[in-house]
Amino acid sequence: MLILEAILALGILIIVHESGHYFVARWSGMRVDRFSIGFGPTLWQFKRGETIFQIAAIPLGGFVQIAGLTPGEEGITDSDPRSYPNRPTWQRLATIFAGPATNYLFAMVVGAIVFLAYGVPGLGKSTAFVHEIQEGTPAFASGLALGDEFVSIDGKPVSETGDVVKVVTASEGRALSVQVMRQGQPMTFTVTPTKTDDRYLIGVKLDEKEGWGPCGFGTCIKTAVSFPIIKSGQILSFLWQVITRKQKEAGFSGPVGIVQVMKDQFKLGLRFALMTMAVISVSLGLFNLLPLPALDGGRIVFLGIELISRRRVNQKIEQGVHTVGMVLLLCLIVYVSFGDVTRLFKKPAAGPPPPQRASQAPQDTPSKVIAAPPTDKAGATSP
Repeated sequence: MLILEAILALGILIIVHESGHYFVARWSGMRVDRFSIGFGPTLWQFKRGETIFQIAAIPLGGFVQIAGLTPGEEGITDSDPRSYPNRPTWQRLATIFAGPATNYLFAMVVGAIVFLAYGVPGLGKSTAFVHEIQEGTPAFASGLALGDEFVSIDGKPVSETGDVVKVVTASEGRALSVQVMRQGQPMTFTVTPTKTDDRYLIGVKLDEKEGWGPCGFGTCIKTAVSFPIIKSGQILSFLWQVITRKQKEAGFSGPVGIVQVMKDQFKLGLRFALMTMAVISVSLGLFNLLPLPALDGGRIVFLGIELISRRRVNQKIEQGVHTVGMVLLLCLIVYVSFGDVTRLFKKPAAGPPPPQRASQAPQDTPSKVIAAPPTDKAGATSP
């Protein structure tokens, strides 16, 4: 059931992106022949007005087929006022930009709903949780699992990672009673730290989950509006670290990885599932704005050249650039999807996934581009 929910969530994000293109194209007077979720052979379709809406067999994104968008398309003439190339430049630019813009708007709306319902991250008390756990360690043997949130150790309340480290270090190898919350349920385990390199450890890597606290209507809306902007900056920073090789693992994910991340977040509850959708929506919008061939950003570059030079770019050259870009993009999708499948068969540590922080960027992104930065690397302390 969680898999179906995750696939449905991915489909919603694809629809959001392509709807932006669709509605602005129609508003601009263009003819839209097809609205597709997925590529390849048609599985199901219906026609409304002059547009065919369909679900296709290959779930690698979606597309809106606007009349004349592809140079050399049959049946398109210079006198057809409803074809893409015959519309004013600003309308073509608005149509292409509308897809990513709708992703940002969707993230703001979802963020506002979540913040109004659950509060804003950072306003409540933080919680230390298990981000990684090593097999063969005291923590693993005790039954602790990924995502467990520490409540107390040896009767002492703990909330930050430093609190956990202090208690474990001071134990000097004495058995400790550890109280945690696992998916809202209190649980107690007994852990006996072992001495390694003059330190007492239990074999976990910890991170902190920001506490969510209530806020006023204005603060919630302001936070929701700024959310996609802040998230875009984090993603661009990550990409720059990958390019400059400061980040060793690129960790890009394809459709399989995205569905897996969504499934894990649905396990944690509606709040985390919605915030994950918002983050992926931002990633989708941002990635499609990158000035690369075959992406919305690549088409915007050519339209920008046209606006500046006041001369239409050679359509054969533009189509050639986008075709090469699409081939490379498909190769990237196949590559990252292979990595996603490979990771699925690796044996994970016991327990549910770690809770996602609202400030993190989980693995993304669907639609035209199904590859984007993963969750920020965590694990600040290792008791």
